Amino acid sequence: MSAAFSSNFAAHIEAMLEWRVGLGYAKTLVYPMKSFDRFCVTRRPGETILSRELVTAWCEEGTRTEWPAYKAHAIREFGKYLKIVDVEAFVLPAEWISHHARSLPHIFTDEELTNFFSAADSITACSASPFREYTIPVVFRLMLGCGLRPQEARRLHRRNVDLDKAIVMIEQTKYNKDRRVPIDAGMAALLARFDDLANLRRPGREFFFEDHPGQPYPGRWLTASYHRCRAMAGDLAPGSTPYTLRHNYATRTLTRWVEEGRDLNVWLPYLSAYMGHETYSATAYYIHLLPERLSATGLTGTAGIIPEVTP
Repeated sequence: MSAAFSSNFAAHIEAMLEWRVGLGYAKTLVYPMKSFDRFCVTRRPGETILSRELVTAWCEEGTRTEWPAYKAHAIREFGKYLKIVDVEAFVLPAEWISHHARSLPHIFTDEELTNFFSAADSITACSASPFREYTIPVVFRLMLGCGLRPQEARRLHRRNVDLDKAIVMIEQTKYNKDRRVPIDAGMAALLARFDDLANLRRPGREFFFEDHPGQPYPGRWLTASYHRCRAMAGDLAPGSTPYTLRHNYATRTLTRWVEEGRDLNVWLPYLSAYMGHETYSATAYYIHLLPERLSATGLTGTAGIIPEVTP
């Protein structure tokens, strides 16, 4: 029995997770299923059937008002899997899962982005996070300039950055897909300068942005660094996250295409592929942000967004 799971459902949980990986799904159910497994071990050790009572008891644990959607989604998928393999199980109805309205991402103005990256460039050295003064300005510019997900930037392997061909290869990202991301000359030069410095610090490193030998920076570090820059820039966009930079890449790209008179129906698939979206609808989501914001957000230029970084 796996060390990761130890309840009576352990074998089925592991089989489901392996099955989903084989189908190309991201490993988003691992954490909630570990939580469910611990709940069964500590609170319901004798349970062998995924019953309605067990499902609702776990979903309600630790909440005051309503079930967390991630719990409900995970246990519903587990129930569906058990049914597929002909095991008795309760499948949580989809209508029981509350779907919160998606909040609009913050669209940065040019001035806000200039202030944000000025703050990033002013980050000082820290004994607890060596090399952060070089890493922070570059990793956030890469995320904005190429629309990368935070984990894609953090986990970028050095071998997958081809500066001669100006290509970044994103491996085994969301939906277990790989994609090639072309970068412009300015970004390639920025990455090259960073790579030279990082190589002097740690020759032969595995990750492009490496915290410790063989380890990328953790997600909490990236989030904390983002909020540090945001606060230093005047506490702008307080509800935003590092993922907001990816949102802004999409809206800025679409805005530029609108200004150039391009047909978004034709060009949208290219943006979808570049960003690694599973469906065109995921990319088209950003279109509805454009009409009411286009004239008010100052998205007509890039001057100052990617200023020079002097090592």
